[in-house]
Amino acid sequence: MTIETVGIMTPGDMGHAIGGRLGEAGIRVVTNLDGRSERSRTLAKKAGIEDLGSDAALLTECDAIFSIMPPDQAGGFVTRMAAAAGTLGTKPKALIADLNAVAPSTARQLQATAEAAGIGFLDGGIIGGPPYPGRPSPRIYLSGPGADSFTALSPALDIRPFGDEIGAASALKMCFATLTKGVQALAIQSFVTAELEGVGPAFRAELESVQANLLRSLAGSLPGMPPKAYRWVGEMEEIAKTYGDAGLTPKTFEGAADIYRFIESTPLGKEVVENRTMGTTLDDLVPRLADALRERRS
Repeated sequence: MTIETVGIMTPGDMGHAIGGRLGEAGIRVVTNLDGRSERSRTLAKKAGIEDLGSDAALLTECDAIFSIMPPDQAGGFVTRMAAAAGTLGTKPKALIADLNAVAPSTARQLQATAEAAGIGFLDGGIIGGPPYPGRPSPRIYLSGPGADSFTALSPALDIRPFGDEIGAASALKMCFATLTKGVQALAIQSFVTAELEGVGPAFRAELESVQANLLRSLAGSLPGMPPKAYRWVGEMEEIAKTYGDAGLTPKTFEGAADIYRFIESTPLGKEVVENRTMGTTLDDLVPRLADALRERRS
């Protein structure tokens, strides 16, 4: 499979950065901005991503469409593309590489919907941050028949084929995110509760004495989280589904989804990544979240 044109849906934080990296490597990068926000349009323009204006054009002009969006939107997107495929009168050229943080069973459901409409499908998972200038590509795992052909996009992107089984890449992503975003949800509970109970300094001192590396890691990761919380709600729900499907309790990550839903509702959660004014350090983040919780409880 030759990959000359890649669609990015949608050009948000991660999508526009991946699109920009592909464009720098000489790949034609396109999207459909119909109904998208002004921010998405700005990010697409910044990355040099061309607007085709319709889903049908994506299916006929792209070799592959990278689906990069909040997990709770992944199913609706594939359904939408299946409907567009029904208007073409010919087999779609593009395949969909779903790179969203979804449960393996969700990935297989998406595959069934896509393939019923004649659209090829690959399961994927992104581990790592957006490839902004000066930063390396995240690891992009792809599983399913034909995943090996996407190594042609290297070295622009760190593509890692992961076998022929749909769901394998998603399973890896779910298990990894458990110990990153899941741990951050637990940390928010700890730090905010310590603040509310008046033992914040003692809690921090205890962490510094016996878990200094963990404290440093959380101090680096937690302040960047609030503008992304709206996306992480669905991701926690998909992790819960993953564990439920495995026969384990889904309740832990249903609770983690509630934590991110709360953060999304706060002023910190309403900011955007490129324009932060609040909670940019752990010392500022925790009191603001504690205040928001006090207001909610009052």
